[in-house]
Amino acid sequence: SSNPHFLQLWKNAYQCIRRCLVFYEHIGDVPMDEKEKAQLTAEVQFLEAFSYANILKYMGGASLLDHPLELNEKLPSRSSEEETYNHIVGLLDKAAASLPDIRSNSDHGKPSAGACYALKARVAFYAHKYDVAEAAARKVMGMNVYGLYDNYGDLFQPVAELCNEIIFDREYLENPKNSNEGSYIGQFFAPVMMGGWEALSPTQDLIDSYPCKDGKSIKESPFYNPEDPFADRDPRLGFSVLWNGSQIAGKTFNLNNMGDGSHTRTGYSMKKYINPDNDGINNYDWTNFIYIRYAEVLLTFAEARNENLSAPDTEVYDAVNQIRQRPSVNLPPLPSGLSKDQMREAIRLERRLEFAFEGMHLFDTRSYKTTEKDVTKPVYGVNAKGESIFIETRKFNANRDYLWAIPLEEVDLAQGALKQNPGWD
Repeated sequence: SSNPHFLQLWKNAYQCIRRCLVFYEHIGDVPMDEKEKAQLTAEVQFLEAFSYANILKYMGGASLLDHPLELNEKLPSRSSEEETYNHIVGLLDKAAASLPDIRSNSDHGKPSAGACYALKARVAFYAHKYDVAEAAARKVMGMNVYGLYDNYGDLFQPVAELCNEIIFDREYLENPKNSNEGSYIGQFFAPVMMGGWEALSPTQDLIDSYPCKDGKSIKESPFYNPEDPFADRDPRLGFSVLWNGSQIAGKTFNLNNMGDGSHTRTGYSMKKYINPDNDGINNYDWTNFIYIRYAEVLLTFAEARNENLSAPDTEVYDAVNQIRQRPSVNLPPLPSGLSKDQMREAIRLERRLEFAFEGMHLFDTRSYKTTEKDVTKPVYGVNAKGESIFIETRKFNANRDYLWAIPLEEVDLAQGALKQNPGWD
């Protein structure tokens, strides 16, 4: 509970919430066009909802505030997860009414009605309110202003930052001068040969989850060749992961120093979001980080609708197949005649691969209650010879780890008002 990352997440969320509450207190006194005032208020309501949604998915029920706290004023006790969910959805419904469906040009990056309904679909999906999730996702789809960007690899580069797949993102400046204007994505995750720290080492389990180009698993497909394991695979693998011999920024990724200092432990490194134009990591990164994109809306719609039906219908298939048949991916459509359970597994796999390294899989598994199974399986990688190597086994306490701890510092400051999550006392 004294983990600094827990504290940073909590403080960032409540700093944003406080600013929203201060805004509400004073916006009525500002002389400006009433329509513009309503839209600005809606933007702030979205940001408040976004902050509470972060607390909810990491830590469960939040302390819901109706005014900015005074100095030394204690946080109120935490509301339930259901009450927090209802507060988020209420904010998003109110905000959507005063926002345009999509943002473009100079307004790109600001909240939109599409972002409101997409976030509503996400929080409802994680709350297992599949009817609400389906309806909210359908609302975004029915706007007919969002779509899938053709090139999956370029989607996570500056060239695609204004495309209509991106619904809401964290925007950065070109030629950033500090960490407010740019990000540390390259510094943390780029390969060492580019000047990064290779802070993320993809596991063999993830690599093996990508099918071959015929849509079949590596255990089933005639295209899979253990001597050339990356040939004829789902193209998203090559867009997302570096392996021994991969190319990026005109350089060849290798395993000469594997496991030494900052180098990969598993034989793989992250390629998604790594900007080859920032080779050397001489600058903060200017690639925007995507919080919500249209592919998530489609897969949330598909999974929620599948849960609402006795068997998947054409709408479920169509939503998933749009993802699979993005021009740069071009996998065959899912086989017809899948049962509800088979479709559920197919969509869960599709989400894992489509959103690799985007910060979603953990929360998907929490929703499915499969995190323990996923975390505790042995971790494997490969060495420079392509031989399988054991890396580690990890621990997971199912009675504790499905929620993160409320920061100990905040619990102490609240003087008994904040109840700690189970197992973190």
